[in-house]
Amino acid sequence: MLKTYFKIAWRSLFRSKWIGVINISGLIIGITAALMLFLVVRYELSYDKFHTHFSQIYRIVTHDNYENITDYTSGVAYPVPDALMADKLNFKEVVPVISHHDVQVNILKENSVDHLEKYKTGQLFFSTSAYPLLFDLEFKAGSADLLDQPDNVLLTQSEADRFFGSWETAQGKVLQLTNGVTLMVGAVVADIPENSNFKFDIMVSYETLRSHKDEFGYDLEEWGSTGSNFQVYVLMDQDEDLNVAQTQLEGFSKKFFEGRGTSVRTHHLQAMSDIHFDPIFEPLSGKLIRKSTIQTLIIVGIFILIMASINFVNLSTSQSIGRSKEIGVRKVMGSSTFQIAVLSFGETFLTVVIASLMSFGLAHILLPFLDKIADVPDTISFLNPDILLFMFSLVLILTLLSGFYPALIISKFQPVKALKTRFLAAEIGGVSIRRSLVVLQFAIAQILMIGTVIAIRQMNLIQDTDLGFNKEAIYFIEVPSDNHNNVRIEGFKQELLTISGIKGASLASDVPSSGNNSASNFYFDNKNEDVTFPAFLKFADAAYFDLYEMEFSAGQGYPLSDTIRNVVINEAMARKLLIPSPEEAIGKTIRLGGSGNWVPITGVVKDFTVNSLREEIKQLVITTEKSNYSQVAVRLDNTSDKSTMSAIQDKFTKIYPEQIYSAGFLDESIAAFYESEQKLALVYKIFAVLAILISCIGLYGLVSFMVGQKVKEIGIRKVLGASITQITVMLSKEFILMVVLAFLIAIPLAYFMVQEWLASFAYKTPISIGLFLSVMVMSLLITAFTVGSKAIRAAMANPVDSLTDE
Repeated sequence: MLKTYFKIAWRSLFRSKWIGVINISGLIIGITAALMLFLVVRYELSYDKFHTHFSQIYRIVTHDNYENITDYTSGVAYPVPDALMADKLNFKEVVPVISHHDVQVNILKENSVDHLEKYKTGQLFFSTSAYPLLFDLEFKAGSADLLDQPDNVLLTQSEADRFFGSWETAQGKVLQLTNGVTLMVGAVVADIPENSNFKFDIMVSYETLRSHKDEFGYDLEEWGSTGSNFQVYVLMDQDEDLNVAQTQLEGFSKKFFEGRGTSVRTHHLQAMSDIHFDPIFEPLSGKLIRKSTIQTLIIVGIFILIMASINFVNLSTSQSIGRSKEIGVRKVMGSSTFQIAVLSFGETFLTVVIASLMSFGLAHILLPFLDKIADVPDTISFLNPDILLFMFSLVLILTLLSGFYPALIISKFQPVKALKTRFLAAEIGGVSIRRSLVVLQFAIAQILMIGTVIAIRQMNLIQDTDLGFNKEAIYFIEVPSDNHNNVRIEGFKQELLTISGIKGASLASDVPSSGNNSASNFYFDNKNEDVTFPAFLKFADAAYFDLYEMEFSAGQGYPLSDTIRNVVINEAMARKLLIPSPEEAIGKTIRLGGSGNWVPITGVVKDFTVNSLREEIKQLVITTEKSNYSQVAVRLDNTSDKSTMSAIQDKFTKIYPEQIYSAGFLDESIAAFYESEQKLALVYKIFAVLAILISCIGLYGLVSFMVGQKVKEIGIRKVLGASITQITVMLSKEFILMVVLAFLIAIPLAYFMVQEWLASFAYKTPISIGLFLSVMVMSLLITAFTVGSKAIRAAMANPVDSLTDE
């Protein structure tokens, strides 16, 4: 029986090859899109779930509550991990994790006295032997005990192979960091999976920080410093009450931080399951995706599948008219309603299976391009049980969704009518349902189109917004700190100024827009009481303001100095200090920290974008301190070329022979802030095009059905004198009304979706009625083209043939 059903379904599929191709094509588009989005969502949701204690791991984060604002930090003060262990709170383990990015490692070549092999490693952690008790590590050699001894380091297998040729020979070898600290390799572990926010390359023992306090700059007894890279993770007992643990942590915060500074500092437990999705407390890796983005991807995938299923329903029911006599014969020969329905479902199932197999192959081909919209590795196996289960579930769901209505219509055919005459639309369920489905299709398409337009406009806003400085032609070079005096950096700057093609140079801690959130408490106007909010800091020489072409609201920059002798503040700081006008800030004094000197304000610089456009402009203090400079930025002129770039690198190599050259353009650095938004915008673009394509296929199918039902009417109208234009308008007007109805449905849904996406930006593109109307006009033009091509052809048909056919 099943074999017979299969044969019939196969023949039916290829009886009308054009309809079969359209049906399969629509499903292939939908299934491929859904599978690719599933790969992205599955990968993002899998972050760190391979750890055995995933559900028991929590990060301790910091809230600093000031008078009007709360400052959030994913890190803690340096003494916190030791204090937590000493207080014996109800945590099974307390693990400090300190991270550094892009660390240089030097290895002395064998049989060489003065030559070093230089390597740049991605991420370096400092931690203790308790780290593997929380986070799973596979030890290839050695054990975690080395992390309790100073001057020991653990390498991943790939880094050990890179440094020493083979990980088997790495244990016992030595390497050196650029600050001069020499470390011995005590263990090697397997590479950390890509879907981890704890993907380190090197792990140095925490005790090394204690024994080399000056070299690393960490004072583990300093309660006033907090950094996002200095984090603490705890392991909870499965039976431990989270509320009890949080209450204990609040008591801990009060014990150690009450009365320190002007903020009320509290600590909170953040579940590991939230870390990858939290833009407030970013993960150590910096890789995150907002939950709203995940939801958007899921919704888009469902939308595309629904549209593909609607196409199938419309085309299948349209095709059923031509099969009325076949169904009538089957019923006369004894086929039951159930058997007819099973036959229809079998045809649907076969179509879906063929489309799924082709989608599976197409998705495999497209996998290397997936990184354009997500950070998904191209090594994913499609034979993964999760992926196979998803495809199996998809086949069943699509078969039910796409097959139910056609099966219902066909199985209800009356054999006498089916054999005697052609069915009218009303007799096979009418077109009202198919019209509703097309309205739904166009509503979905318009939602995606509106999302695309908003995404493009927001990215254009970011591109075109005045950042408050000139980012063009700025090339910055990362420079290592020699020591407290940073003696070589000034010489490097002067050497750069001798290169043809460079018109200016400046030393600084960072560029104007960066990820830097360094902050300090401070005092104002000779009053010996902390201001109730922090000052965010940038350190830069006197040339900084001219190099970036910043404008001043009042005053000017400061004179040359290697130490803090003057400061410049931004307009946001002046406003927060309640200074009536920028001019009145000039000459007032600021003292940074508790032990600094009172120094005058020489200027108020106009507000510029300090981090990214996702954030409000922060209250900023810019001052000189040579020991904090880590970059040299230059402005290139019109004569600069590749020789200029080579000359810069040559100067760097001459002055810093032991360092790896690292540099980049400022505009590219700023663009990297919005990489995730650019990728989501691309998702909207791709799937809006797919939605329009699928909508057009469905619309064409419904138009074909409608024209088929009106052949006699069209012939009569032409005989009575109707023109081609009149007939085309008659056939097209109801579809135009459907598009307008779809637009009215799409407006509130699209508005909600784009508002959710724009919520992550402090500066956002306006949403105007004109934007929505432009999308509707575009939809009407697409509809007019799709419907018009079929309607004109029907209107031009010979009425004699139409009436004879009837």
